[in-house]
Amino acid sequence: MLLTLCSPAYGQQFGKEIPVNLPTILKLAGAKNLTIKQYDLVYQRSLAAIDKADEWYLPTLYIGPEVHYLNGAVMNTNGSILDNITQKEMWLGGGFNAEWDFSKGIYNLRAKKQQSEAIKDEGQAQRNAVILKAIAVYYDLVTAQFRYNQFNSLLTQADTITKQIKVQVDAGLRYQSEYLLAESNYSHIQIELASARIEMLQQSNALLSLLNIDTNAMFVSADTGVAVLHLMNNISDTSMTAYSQYLANRPEYKSMQAEMNVTEEEKKTTTVGMLMPKLFLGSLPDGELGSFGAPYNGTFRLDGGLLWSIPLGRLIYKGDLKIYNDDLLIQQNGLDQLTNRVHFEVDNARAQIMVAMQQIKIAGTALQQSKNALSQSIQREALGTVKPFEVFQSEQFYVQAELDYLNAVSSYNKAQYQMYVAIGNNL
Repeated sequence: MLLTLCSPAYGQQFGKEIPVNLPTILKLAGAKNLTIKQYDLVYQRSLAAIDKADEWYLPTLYIGPEVHYLNGAVMNTNGSILDNITQKEMWLGGGFNAEWDFSKGIYNLRAKKQQSEAIKDEGQAQRNAVILKAIAVYYDLVTAQFRYNQFNSLLTQADTITKQIKVQVDAGLRYQSEYLLAESNYSHIQIELASARIEMLQQSNALLSLLNIDTNAMFVSADTGVAVLHLMNNISDTSMTAYSQYLANRPEYKSMQAEMNVTEEEKKTTTVGMLMPKLFLGSLPDGELGSFGAPYNGTFRLDGGLLWSIPLGRLIYKGDLKIYNDDLLIQQNGLDQLTNRVHFEVDNARAQIMVAMQQIKIAGTALQQSKNALSQSIQREALGTVKPFEVFQSEQFYVQAELDYLNAVSSYNKAQYQMYVAIGNNL
């Protein structure tokens, strides 16, 4: 069943209106939301960190003059102290030096790449959460808008009926109490209309804030109807294999796995990385060396070394290793919590879908019944066998049935999207 929405009828009460539909909201949520933008920026920074880590094997080049001046005592090669010595030395040239720490260079680069993947997957998880929230708020806006339009229509009819009863009361054809009830009913609809108006403003402002749109305007739904969404057709699989697959598909799980890989790569610097040496190489080619103002002579120098570090603190206390192992245990505990959360979210979404399906059936039947009752009341009014106030009550029951059906469809559609994300799909 497709529930047709009334056309907007807000007059000047809300100011400028921005018509939107669900595809527009989905697009804006992905492009405008600040949380998603923040993760995009952090991800770009993680790519820059990879480039930085990838520099580890490149040497440093330098060029320019270097001066040395000494006045006073010096020690010569046999240990004798010489006084009143003046040394003036200038060097001009270029060269390079480099130190390759294979352990930190290799594993740090791998860790940065895993960190980037973790940020990317966490960003996708946040994107899903933001878009899910935007979908829920949009359906709430649609419901509030429909409720507002229906009560606005009822208010017009209530005003007409109240005036009719007033004329009949003045003519002595009706009791004063009937007019008072009509007035009371009219006031009640005014209150309901105001409540629906506030709800529309609140949902619109929530969407504007969520989508990072700064405007004094108001969102209104451009959808002409609300249909039952068939996004998830099979929700009956409750096997552990299915839940394991749901977990593996979730971007949060992929992000946590990548974070554990980061810790594993960093941990290797204190295990297998200890067996890797550091290589040092420096060169001063084609430099000119001499005293200040004196003739310069060519000079060449080359330094190198291959060294293994043996940190005794690591061998005795194993502090870094213990920290990495504890970090892995903490991360594993986080994965266990995620496993429970995914199980809950899938079961919760499935339950909401099943309940909403029942609500749709019940509300659909009630809607058809109230529609038939309203049609018969209108026919009886034409024959003069029913009072106008009774017709109005039939219209109220019909509007309430429409609202019940719309709420059921909205709950069902929102639960469909929740299930879609819960089993590991991305929005």
